[in-house]
Amino acid sequence: MLTVRQASFRGIRDSGGRRLAEVEVRTGPGNQALLAYFREGPKGYQLVRVLANDADTETDWFDNAQHEAFRDVTMQWFHGPSHAGGDDRNAFAEQVLDTGGVRADLDLHFGRGGR
Repeated sequence: MLTVRQASFRGIRDSGGRRLAEVEVRTGPGNQALLAYFREGPKGYQLVRVLANDADTETDWFDNAQHEAFRDVTMQWFHGPSHAGGDDRNAFAEQVLDTGGVRADLDLHFGRGGR
């Protein structure tokens, strides 16, 4: 299970006509950089996907079009026997939402007004 150390709202992005909230996440102990994407659902916010930063800061300190620095790790991390993958996914999503005022930022930008 990943432990969220830091999370911050980065903005609303359009993905195929859907509005997604992009959240930068740092996990421990390696302080890995992640981007988590949430959509507004009928029962709150749902984690859509998680991207891990594979960039090497020695060579990728700028936008490098030669490769993708972020890779989608959603299925790799949150797929498991029974419902364990879904439980891990939900637990990770709740950690992100409860860190650094992220839930309040999403409420503001999705127009929920604290609902």
